[in-house]
Amino acid sequence: MFVMNLEDVNLEMDKINAYLRRCLWMDFEFCMMSAGQIVLSGSIDQSNEYAIDIVFDQPYFVSTLFLWHTDTSKVFIELASEDEEIEFNKKYRTEIGNYIFKINVEYFDRPPIFIAAKKISCIILDENPFREQ
Repeated sequence: MFVMNLEDVNLEMDKINAYLRRCLWMDFEFCMMSAGQIVLSGSIDQSNEYAIDIVFDQPYFVSTLFLWHTDTSKVFIELASEDEEIEFNKKYRTEIGNYIFKINVEYFDRPPIFIAAKKISCIILDENPFREQ
């Protein structure tokens, strides 16, 4: 059984993508990774406070870089295509109920980050990280 329905997953990804489209850039890192939760946090540079947290609950697998810059001209996060799902199901025997998310990264033609999890949510910590100081 799915923890989140597809409509709710798409709404949460739309919220993340809309926020990042308003940003000039964003650096991301994994702040927490456990069997129960993965947290990606983004900031405009490593010395600043985080502007956004993206939380994946009940993760099944992750294939990733650990620190990266997003290309805000591309969609940041989306669901894997059917072909990508088949590929990951062959490799990892992904359990039913998981969504496979892919994340675009600066300087990569294809998304190098994939996360399978049952739920996604985001917390926008700074609505306007590029305001003048």
